[in-house]
Amino acid sequence: MDQRPPKEKELIDLASDVEVPKQNVLEIVLLARGVGEKILNVSIPNPASQTGYDALKMPSFLQRLDTEASRRNQNSALLYMICALGAQYHALAYGENVTSIPPKAILHAGSQWAKQAQRLILETLEIVTIDNLMASVLLHDYDIRMGDFSKAFMLSGLITRMTQALQINLEYNTDILCQNDDNGLTVTEKESRRRLMWSCYVMDALVGSGVDQLTLVDEKDMKIQLPCNERNFVQQIPCLTETLESGNCLKFMGEGVDNKSILPNMGMMAYFVRHISIRKKVLRYIKHLDEAMVPWNPNSEFATLEAECRAWYESLPPSLQFTPSAIYIRKDSSQLGALCVLHCAHYQTICDLYRLGAPALYKLRAAFDFPPEQQGFLKELQQVLFDAARSLATIMDETGRHGCRMLADSWLPTITYDSCRIMVYHLTQILDPGDQGTKRLMNETLPLLQSNIHCLKLMAPLNAIATSLGSAAETMLERSGIGSEIITQNIIPDDPYQSIGDTDEASIEILPGTPAQSAPDYVLNPLSIFRMARKSIPERHAPERAASSSAANSTRPESVADLDQSAIENGDCIQANSTNDATINQGSLEELQNLFMSDLGWAWQPADTAVGSGIDGAGLLPWAGGYPSTQTEPWLPVFPFPQQE
Repeated sequence: MDQRPPKEKELIDLASDVEVPKQNVLEIVLLARGVGEKILNVSIPNPASQTGYDALKMPSFLQRLDTEASRRNQNSALLYMICALGAQYHALAYGENVTSIPPKAILHAGSQWAKQAQRLILETLEIVTIDNLMASVLLHDYDIRMGDFSKAFMLSGLITRMTQALQINLEYNTDILCQNDDNGLTVTEKESRRRLMWSCYVMDALVGSGVDQLTLVDEKDMKIQLPCNERNFVQQIPCLTETLESGNCLKFMGEGVDNKSILPNMGMMAYFVRHISIRKKVLRYIKHLDEAMVPWNPNSEFATLEAECRAWYESLPPSLQFTPSAIYIRKDSSQLGALCVLHCAHYQTICDLYRLGAPALYKLRAAFDFPPEQQGFLKELQQVLFDAARSLATIMDETGRHGCRMLADSWLPTITYDSCRIMVYHLTQILDPGDQGTKRLMNETLPLLQSNIHCLKLMAPLNAIATSLGSAAETMLERSGIGSEIITQNIIPDDPYQSIGDTDEASIEILPGTPAQSAPDYVLNPLSIFRMARKSIPERHAPERAASSSAANSTRPESVADLDQSAIENGDCIQANSTNDATINQGSLEELQNLFMSDLGWAWQPADTAVGSGIDGAGLLPWAGGYPSTQTEPWLPVFPFPQQE
């Protein structure tokens, strides 16, 4: 039998939706090895967020494929997920270097392998292993890429239960430095388990979006150290790092540990995880403003959270700052995408914190009343929010110049789209469009809006939702009139998927205040995973709606018949939950028509934010970060605001 790795044509065939051929074990191993080698050659980015790439050491995986024991048992979900994800990146590289491949074909590359992985995961639920958990995390990320939010949401629950069953939230043993050769696991295996658990922690935080009801992993149960840097991981060097709380290490290590000496061991993912823990506090705060002190109080929750964000940002070593040298170094090590996500996450959280200055844009139901003497503070909030979106656009633009695979993280399309919302909102509603200074600012901001739209189009081969959000952002920019003599106000989209024809929801008035009962989607961003998943559930219940709404209205599923036909013909809107065409499974692209709000009043439903709704916490998917007023390099972001007195 020919044991050579698959040829280019055989690998590129994975980009089609044909059924996985009936292959014997050896052929599957060779195929996986070919895909694995292609992953190394095309440099899959390391998103450092909710995927399992950080836990998967590819050289070790290929080494496992070479062993005879591994070849005898290759019917594994992890193997199929490597094939599925590797096929996407290989198809992308093939399309860039050999011959053009449509974005849709690249997106669907390896889709049948993903289906095989899903089948194996569900058929072997009773077999809880590290490999199956890793495969589930990769499948979760794949489903979000494909816009299959319902499946991703359900998988997130399975994943957290698997972590509980495996108890990988605890160190395998106290021999962190692997000084005892008889303890069972290698350095790489121990670090992989830690990275896998932290990936699950981040995934759970992103799915929950700050809502305690939807969050299953608690920080207090994370009793493992943070991930080490890539050098130590790849070279299998055991080391100590800090725990989630800054300045602390594992308690059983004793008091003699020098924290300064272990800081260099901290990897990019460690800083990302720490930021996620801060972000959860921010989202909790912003959803309980009725219980908070006024933000201009120096002792307020706002000031405390601002200080935490500042401390985190200032703790970044030079190698993790968004500088020209760091960009090229991280690109060479396949970590530029991770660096982009790291900084986007920070700036998004800053924007969430400063959204107090734009209650209409974010539907704050307990917005603060700013007295005349605090108008300067309000203007500062609004300016930082705007600067945040501009800074985000510069980061995306600079990262996108190095190729679309650097923008592969499934988080980025939503972030980029909201950056456009914030900039358009500020230019058309906060500022006077007729002012000459505003017109100059519009001319300066227009390239950033255009670069955001360009980045969304770049993301299309690897993220299903990017195409529709790109079209939505483009339409928003055209209708706003930015760059022309006629500026249109009150066109800022809230939910880009809310259909004009969906009168059951759009016409129901939700007044400010607290409903008697409410579901979590009442307080979540329209683009959050939970909200997108709920759209495809016919029997979903929405108790927070006005009493005048009928039961039929409250459970009405969106219908494919409501899809805008021109959008379907242009390929901008694709039904989500199609078995034969597994593109955006949010059951919601039909809602793209009601892109712009006629006004920013309380009639818009559902709101992003509610207070006292009986839900412990809630939050948007992350938004944007800051842009400095002066800087030596125009695309280099810094911490955006002055220290609170």
